[in-house]
Amino acid sequence: MAYYMIHCCNDRMWYVKEYLLPSMLKQGIDPNHIFIYRDKNKLGNLRAWVDSCNRLVEKSHSLTIDGVWHLQDDVVISKNFKKQTELYDNGIVCGFTCCYDKEPQPGYFRLFQHEMWYSFPCIRIPTNILEAFTHWANLNLWQSKHFKGAVRLNKYDDLIFREWLYENFPMENEFNLAPNIVNHVDKWLGGSVCNKQRDEEQDTTSAFWDEEDVMQKLKKSLDERKNI
Repeated sequence: MAYYMIHCCNDRMWYVKEYLLPSMLKQGIDPNHIFIYRDKNKLGNLRAWVDSCNRLVEKSHSLTIDGVWHLQDDVVISKNFKKQTELYDNGIVCGFTCCYDKEPQPGYFRLFQHEMWYSFPCIRIPTNILEAFTHWANLNLWQSKHFKGAVRLNKYDDLIFREWLYENFPMENEFNLAPNIVNHVDKWLGGSVCNKQRDEEQDTTSAFWDEEDVMQKLKKSLDERKNI
């Protein structure tokens, strides 16, 4: 069975508890296989990501977990999310892409280096790779000249991880899933937390999504919640 970690900031905990987590449990995912990392101390995007990875590596060793699906706190899962995450529970797997990837290609297929999607809303990362990344980050990231701007802004965790991966695991293949198995719904949750400058008209939803009924059901439920 697959394992999952939900990365959550304080402002989105209500959504995780009321919507995201219940939707995962409803599909039959074992609650003992779901870890929630809450940024209680408000470390922010990048520092919280590294902190969560450190904690997850420790947990993975104690439970002998070979990889974990990472989810952000502003997604809705597809109707076959559990099935797909268990079917493709091996290696690096990208379950989401949007306008930030240039000409993303649809289909279930293997992709080689430099074609990995910006998929942090939903990505599977093997434990050995996550452990190597956290070891490097703990020793080098905060003093890195190359990533100085990202560290100063305390974000761009996805870009840093991807560049590090290409440099340190150049032969690692990535598996991109289309249709995507999550969609991005931050626009219904108050907008982006770490990218306030984002144009409201910019479409950051899934490039490959065919479950509009899932989106409409969530939208209706969120609207009703506002009116209570």
